[in-house]
Order: sequence, then C-alpha cells, then structure tokens
Amino acid sequence: MLHPRTILHIDLDAFFASCELRRRPELAGRPLAVGGGLESHPGERRRPGRGVVAAASYEARPSGVRSAMPLAEAFRRCPDLVVLPVDIAHYAAVSKEVFRIFAAYTPLVEPGSLDEAFLDVTGCQLLHGSGPDIAREIQGRIAGELSLPASVGVATSKTVAKIASDLRKPRGLVVVPAGEEERFLAPLPISRLPGAGPRTTERLRLVGIHTLGALAAAPTSLLVEVLGPGAKGLRLRACGVDPAPVLVPTMAKSISRESTFDEDLLDHAALEERLRLLAAAVGGRLRANGLAAATVAIKVRFADFETLSRRGPLGQPTCADVELFRAARQLLRSALPEGRAVRLLGVGVEGLVRPDPQMGLFDQVDRRSERVDRAMDELRRRFGGAAIARGTAALADSPDWNRDHLGGLGPP
Repeated sequence: MLHPRTILHIDLDAFFASCELRRRPELAGRPLAVGGGLESHPGERRRPGRGVVAAASYEARPSGVRSAMPLAEAFRRCPDLVVLPVDIAHYAAVSKEVFRIFAAYTPLVEPGSLDEAFLDVTGCQLLHGSGPDIAREIQGRIAGELSLPASVGVATSKTVAKIASDLRKPRGLVVVPAGEEERFLAPLPISRLPGAGPRTTERLRLVGIHTLGALAAAPTSLLVEVLGPGAKGLRLRACGVDPAPVLVPTMAKSISRESTFDEDLLDHAALEERLRLLAAAVGGRLRANGLAAATVAIKVRFADFETLSRRGPLGQPTCADVELFRAARQLLRSALPEGRAVRLLGVGVEGLVRPDPQMGLFDQVDRRSERVDRAMDELRRRFGGAAIARGTAALADSPDWNRDHLGGLGPP
C-alpha cells in the first residue's frame, strides 16, 4: 500500500537555552537567556553592551524576553534574568547528536539550522511505523537520550509541517492528516505562513485579508496586484499545497563570521586586528570541513547603521588564514572612508570547493601557511581554543554565528 507523502518538521525548543540547562540544572525554573559574548555566568552580571538575546527559556518569555531583543531591554523587562554567553561550538556538538537520531529513521533530512530540520519519512513507515509514531519516537529519544525538549509537526508538506510544529510549543506534537491541510490552516493568522513577513502581512491586512483562509479564498488577480507575481505561490501554500521536496544538503555555499563591537571603532589598526581574527575564524571553518574558498567578502556597518559590503576573488582557492586576511584587508582599505566609526565588521567566503590534495608545481598559494594553520587547529582541538594564535589576541567577545549553508558542518 502506498503511503501519502509524510513530512516531519522537528524544532528543538529554546535550543541554546535548553543546552545550557543540561549543563546547569540548578537554573531550572529560572528565567534564562543566552546571548552576546560578555555576559554573565550564574550569579554575575556584566554590562549588556550591544549584545542581543539568541534564545530565551520559556520561563523568561512571559516577561516579554524574545530572541533578537537587545540584552539591555531584556534586563529591563526581566530584572531577575540569568544571561549566559553563547557557546556555539557546544550547541553544534549537541546538534550533531540530534541529527544522528534523525538519520536513524530516514536519509532524507534537510537541516534548517542547528535546531530544526525537515524529515521525509514517506518510505520509512513499513520499517518504523506511521508518521505520528515516528514523530513520537524521535521526540522521546531526544528527551530521553539528550534531555532536550522538541516540538514536531507532521503533515504532507514542508509548509504545513513547519506551521504545525510551532503551534503547541514546548514539547508539542501536531498531526495534520492528508486532506485536512486547508481546513487546518484556514483560521490561522497570515503571520504563521513561512515567507509572509511583516511587509506582506501589512499589505494583505490593508485589503482585509487577515487569515490564511481569507488568503486562500482571495482572487489571484487581487493578490498579484497587492504583492506581485510571488502572490500565486503564497496563495497555494495558504491552501496547504507545497510540493517542495526535502533537500539533503551537500556542501556549504558560504561561510561567514561577524562581530558587533561594544564601542564604535575609528582606529583602522584596531579594525584590521578584528578583521584578522574574523578571517582566522572563517579559515578554521573551511579547514574543519576540507574546503577552500575562491572569493572573500567583507561587511561593514557604521555607527549610523549604514551597511556596505564588498567582495573580490582570490588568486587561487585557499583556506589559509593569512591569505584570507590579506584579501579582506585590501577590500576594507579600499572601502573604508576616513572619520567614520564602525559598529560591526564581518568576513565571509564564497565559491567553496574541495581542493585537489596534490600540490601543483606552480601553485600560487603558499601551502606552508595552510600546513601551519592545520597544525595550530590540532593544538587548539587538543588543548583549547586559546592554546595558540598567530601573534594576535583573541576576541574579547565571541563572533556572531551566521548560518552556514548547512552541509554537515561541525564546530571548528
């Protein structure tokens, strides 16, 4: 018997905060947030600076503490808030354990981030049971083996499964049977639909469309007039129609790191030192995944929030910190005007490839730098991230963790 298409969307509840509670069970029941790089351990609190909340526990949310909120605002709303610094390497290691559980049920796993994924279990039901049975089993294993809460949506499409997983957090399980998609979606607000951002929802409200049912019933001509040609696809998804497959990632498309400064920087030497450290963080990610980059990019945000970006090709794909820094520094020097204070700096790489292990006779890239970097990577792996560096101080705060295009990337 052919089973209807069955998609699971699994979302770890308040993942960063939940990971910290595993390590600090004494904080259970207290309002907790994870964010920034200069924040406290339990019992201490430093100035929040410009850090933002990366994740908030469910105990903190009734006070209005939410992801992406400035920490200063979070403290104002919740004076008893415990704030812990982001430890992204730890969360990435825990995420790998979660994804190992997913892989035990289906090879068709599409990561959305460290803490969520789509699973296509259509062809696995003779072996593991129905979609809801698989969802309950995975949810139970994540809780039992990893002490983490997760919410799951089960449906015939990615759109409906993702909406379902978000409805009964934490530890929710929502099943939408085949044929019930449109009825399930109809009463929900437009903001629940993935891809319907604030501008889209505001434009639809101006023409009296507030729910997904109203969006599904609206004339296509009206929607195209209000939203443009993308309205047709949005309307179909509001009807529960989404044929998009679960895509297994292959290789990262880009890697980037950025840092928001506690105080705006004017000094070019200080900016270049930060640039060097960010380039080294990106180089470490490349080497950890056996990749090299053909293009370097920088991002600069000024004190007035104006943002510019620049990119340029490397002479030859490389993962050497010094080569990435040289290229990024050249871009920075050509783009940075005198007298403008900088609040954020970022380095990224694109055009990622798996390099030929055979070094050519006339290679333009100095492979000795890469060998030195790999040796230092091994020392840091064995003795800690601060064990060795190229004559530079470490960042006082952790660089922001941008989503790499997830292809099995682990912590550096």
